[in-house]
Amino acid sequence: MSRSEKLIYQPSDTPVPILLDTDIGPDCDDAGAVAVLHALEKSGRARIVGMTHCTASRWGAGCLDALNVYYGRGDIPVGTLRRLPGFLDDDDVFGKYNKLVAQQYPNRYEHGEMAPDATELTRELLAAAEDGSIVFVAIGPLVNFMHLLQSEPDRHSDLNGRELVARKAKHLVIMGGLFPEGKEWNFEMHPQAAAYVTKHWPTEITFTGYEIGAEIRTGRRLHIDAPADHPVRRSYNAWYGGEGGIRESWDLTAVLYAAEGASDYWDIVRGTIEVDAESGANCWLPDTDGRHAYLSRKMDPEKLTELLDELLVRY
Repeated sequence: MSRSEKLIYQPSDTPVPILLDTDIGPDCDDAGAVAVLHALEKSGRARIVGMTHCTASRWGAGCLDALNVYYGRGDIPVGTLRRLPGFLDDDDVFGKYNKLVAQQYPNRYEHGEMAPDATELTRELLAAAEDGSIVFVAIGPLVNFMHLLQSEPDRHSDLNGRELVARKAKHLVIMGGLFPEGKEWNFEMHPQAAAYVTKHWPTEITFTGYEIGAEIRTGRRLHIDAPADHPVRRSYNAWYGGEGGIRESWDLTAVLYAAEGASDYWDIVRGTIEVDAESGANCWLPDTDGRHAYLSRKMDPEKLTELLDELLVRY
């Protein structure tokens, strides 16, 4: 099999073991992605290994844990960013709903103080995983992934971060970038991390760019089929500032791709990304043997909207 053939990510026939990293709080599609991931797990297409939060907001871990409890998976390990104090932690700007969910729904980390460090937790989960099995999904700035790659051997593994990822990971799916070139929020918030991770991550990477999620607006059925106290419905409404919040589906597409691959949903463009470490702007170098790929439109966005809206209301 050629390198270009190997690059096209194919999920396994068994539930895909997924480790989700999210900046849950600034935008409601992170809550939507968590809902979709749980729906995919219930249908046997995914297995949630753990979740990590990639901002310094004290509400992120509690919000994630509360959503997991709501979906009957309060056992899922949850970690948070502890190595970058102050990073995107302004409640007024970046906490439109995570504080609400963390404080009003049962969880282990109501204020975030006791949530484990994301890097250490990820190393622990990787050390216990089968070789070549974990699919990472990144739906926020890539600071936790940079810290993971730069981590030293510890009590969980005598491998450094890059070695541990190379042994245990299967693939990385990143919601980030604008293709074939441009600037996107997740990369802009921490350009150094975006540049470092895309350059040094040892497995192939698939990017679901801004342009993919921008044309898929989901959430309508939350306000029809989900109860008024559903935490994801309330997250969309808190982000929106009233009842009826509908949002572009950037993060939801990344989760769907991780569990089901390109399927009939998207085409794949292979090559190599380059990210500017100062601005976060990205460009694309086409190459059939490149180690990166990005998604391009195939299925009608309206059909993908219907599919994701259906997943959003399964609980």
